[in-house]
Amino acid sequence: MEKQVLTYVENQNADTGVAYKSDALSSKKVKIAATANEKTHASIVYSVGVMKNSTHPTEAQLFYDDLQTEKSLKTFINYGFKGLD
Repeated sequence: MEKQVLTYVENQNADTGVAYKSDALSSKKVKIAATANEKTHASIVYSVGVMKNSTHPTEAQLFYDDLQTEKSLKTFINYGFKGLD
């Protein structure tokens, strides 16, 4: 739903909207006016893993490993994500 709100603001169908910071940072059409204090909501956690019964376990593991590299972590940070404390 938040992506849809972002699209409304990007297309000027809404003056303001609430969206994930990471989504707003990916848009060149919007300006972040305010952010919610991290203490006002539960952390948003995106999990990643390799399934035991994957039909492509090698490729899945390579992808997982790539997500752990310094370059990938810097990319995540640039888009508003942060690691677990």
